[in-house]
Amino acid sequence: MLTRPQLEAAATLTRVDLDGYGPRLEGKVRDMYVVGDRRVLITTDRVSAFDRVLGAIPCKGQVLTQLSRFWFEQTADLVANHMIEVPDPNVMITREAAPLPVEVVVRGYITGSTSTALWTLYERGEPRPYGLELPAGLKKNDPLPRPVITPTTKAARGEHDERLTSAEVVERGLVSPALWAEVERVAVAVFLRGQELARRAGLILVDTKYEFGLIDGELALIDEIHTPDSSRYWVADTYEARVAEGQEPESFDKEFLRLWFVGQGYRGEGAPPSMPVAFVAQVAERYIAAYERLTGQTFEPGRQPAAARIASNLQGSGLAGQRASVELVVPIIMGSKADLAHAERIVAELSAFGIGSEVRVASAHKATAYVLALLKAYEADGRPKVYITVAGRSNSLSGVVDANVQSPVLACPPYSDTFGGADVFSSLRMPSGVVAPVVLEPEAAALLAAKILALADPTLRGRVAAFQARNTEKIIEDDLALNWRG
Repeated sequence: MLTRPQLEAAATLTRVDLDGYGPRLEGKVRDMYVVGDRRVLITTDRVSAFDRVLGAIPCKGQVLTQLSRFWFEQTADLVANHMIEVPDPNVMITREAAPLPVEVVVRGYITGSTSTALWTLYERGEPRPYGLELPAGLKKNDPLPRPVITPTTKAARGEHDERLTSAEVVERGLVSPALWAEVERVAVAVFLRGQELARRAGLILVDTKYEFGLIDGELALIDEIHTPDSSRYWVADTYEARVAEGQEPESFDKEFLRLWFVGQGYRGEGAPPSMPVAFVAQVAERYIAAYERLTGQTFEPGRQPAAARIASNLQGSGLAGQRASVELVVPIIMGSKADLAHAERIVAELSAFGIGSEVRVASAHKATAYVLALLKAYEADGRPKVYITVAGRSNSLSGVVDANVQSPVLACPPYSDTFGGADVFSSLRMPSGVVAPVVLEPEAAALLAAKILALADPTLRGRVAAFQARNTEKIIEDDLALNWRG
């Protein structure tokens, strides 16, 4: 293991920006890139608790990545997972999945101190917490007769999950009855496998959080599995003695960090206190020790600087063939500079998909020859493209462009106070043999262009799929936030 002075001086990985992989998506701990039907999960050293990022712990990202790899391999006979390859100590390339809108928490012991913890609810006498029938007389940190599932919603970042019963998962239509029954069966089986292997390492897997998704219609484990971030571990040798003396079990997970912040009077409100260097090193030691105990392998830290190493290792991964081999472009041709604000909205939306655009002014009425020369140059450059025309009043521009190019043309007429909105009619009336679909909203025009160009680019297909998945998640979050009961 690295020495305490080495950990105190170690660099941390807090962000990874990659060129050529599309927009960077940021979670609390991971930076992500979607490339075709693959997702690049880069686990940084950022550490979170209380739904806040609180700093960074050296080697933490590598520990989480390599532990997840270990556990995915150890449970692959029980359920499919999204892992494809691990080309770098901090990187896992996975299959894209449609995530289920429920976090699956499996508990083998009754413990916890938060307001929604199973022990808290049980101690204050709440009947059937999480819809569970629990025996009388349990004490804090006792083992449960059998593992139980306490599902929660997936809250937006910065918000708190809502606890559910298994019946509510089905009643709300979050997961179908048959699929939820399969989730429960698989979750308990994976948890029992985790407890068995942890016991061999001298640890107790107390509880854990799983995330599931569908890949090609098949249930699969996604995200991470049995890491110190997603799971609670206790030291087996000291568990009984400490509980008998009324002490808390010795933890081997992120609880050590949470308790330090609570001791500083911080529970997620306002700016967090800075962690002392010596404490950061202590936390890093625990993450590394957990990895070595559970896997039986010596931890070998990846070479530094980590960001450059990651970029290099990805070049040699199986992902390389998924990246775009051509440059995509959307020429946005305006009939007048007065339409620039409308065009800039299209540019911003295209940029979110990683698509380049070029804004030009070329009136079909006043500069016809110039328009034709411009189109000839664009058609000769060989780049896959979709044209978007921004012209409304007497819109002959869209027809002229479409009649002289082989690439798709979308008409997105600007708003006009004169016509009480967009002048749609001149855009709709195209001569025979000319087609330029009319899309009124700049955001929608950019999305349609992205979907068309995605036919030529697997990376862009992945970005469009991610955009749609985020829309779906937002709708579900909004619905659950209402918390209506019929």
